Amino acid sequence: MYPRFLDRNYPLAKHLFFVTRYSFGLLGLGFDQKPLSWFQPTWLVFNFVNLAHCCQAEFVFGWSHLRTSPVDAMDAFCPLACSATTLFKLGWMWWRRQEVAHLMERIRLLIEEQEHRGDARRDTAQRSYYVMVTRCGMLVFTLGSITTGAFVLRSLWEMFVRRHQEFKFDMPFRMLFPEFAHRMPWFPVFYLYSTWSGQVTVYAFAGTDGFFFGFTLYMAYLLQALRYDVQDALKPLEEPSVRECQICCQRLSNIVDRHNEIERIVQMFSDIMAAPTFVHFVSASLVIATSVIDILLYSGYNIIRYVVYTFTVSSAIFLYCYGGTEMSTESLSLGEAAYSSAWYKWDRETRRRVFLIILRAQRPITVRVPFFAPSLPVFTSVIKFTGSIVALAKTIL
Repeated sequence: MYPRFLDRNYPLAKHLFFVTRYSFGLLGLGFDQKPLSWFQPTWLVFNFVNLAHCCQAEFVFGWSHLRTSPVDAMDAFCPLACSATTLFKLGWMWWRRQEVAHLMERIRLLIEEQEHRGDARRDTAQRSYYVMVTRCGMLVFTLGSITTGAFVLRSLWEMFVRRHQEFKFDMPFRMLFPEFAHRMPWFPVFYLYSTWSGQVTVYAFAGTDGFFFGFTLYMAYLLQALRYDVQDALKPLEEPSVRECQICCQRLSNIVDRHNEIERIVQMFSDIMAAPTFVHFVSASLVIATSVIDILLYSGYNIIRYVVYTFTVSSAIFLYCYGGTEMSTESLSLGEAAYSSAWYKWDRETRRRVFLIILRAQRPITVRVPFFAPSLPVFTSVIKFTGSIVALAKTIL
């Protein structure tokens, strides 16, 4: 038995940005226009402070062990890179929350226009994209939670193994709190406090990544709907009448307007997500590299948690790149659909508008991030870059 939101028959209206709303809702950050209760902002502040404090504790642990035990230092710095990036994401999404809410609403209205057309092709494509966004987003959510669980089980197992020796009150992650936090009776409280920071990282991580992945696939669906409209408007007719040409021109004008609207929305999205996306790609490259290095340094059951960790971060990067590729591919397909139609059988004004659509579609719509646009070739470059870091580290260590 699996959750209802993973089912293909789950209501489409609830699918829209489900992972983002659900993940950030667990942290107290909402994107609805409804007034907030006092508990939500208080809970959000606590989670932000919790994550910031635990990032500081990880940094202190890693810095203090850098010379005496580089392996332990790497064990602290690897999660720290992900936690610090997620802290930035959480703060950024809170700062831009009104713009995010406005963007979600505009996308919802654009998609609702397609739902009223009653086209089986659109309905099938919409459900397919919606289900993919929810399932893949929840996959990252689940893998992140499993990663946190792996770190917790690691610490519990180590404490169990050393139960007959001098006991060490270790946290699930390599963190160094004040001395009293590592002694009874405060140790259980700070252990849970540290564990919760891992879940805060998971929720903010999955929420931001789910927002990016969901946006790109929703845009891909809207571009696919435009392609269907172009094909329907330019059906081959033998000597179309003046009235038919006028109707076709009007439909093509609406297509151009909707294409312009999609481009404006993508530009707005790029302004919001450029900074966190760039930081995410840079930090993810370092996290994957350090995770692989930790896999090479450790042995036994310790490898398992970093294998899961590496797979989680890699899957998130892949979703970014897959979504960007899907959106740009559908953008190019719009021009191909117009060129492959029977445009040459229509009047001069109709042909002019078709040429305009083809010309505009030559430049694919992409999310503009400093120095790159997320795509599958970029994913390959990230993996190559992390491989270079690992090779360099092996020669040093």
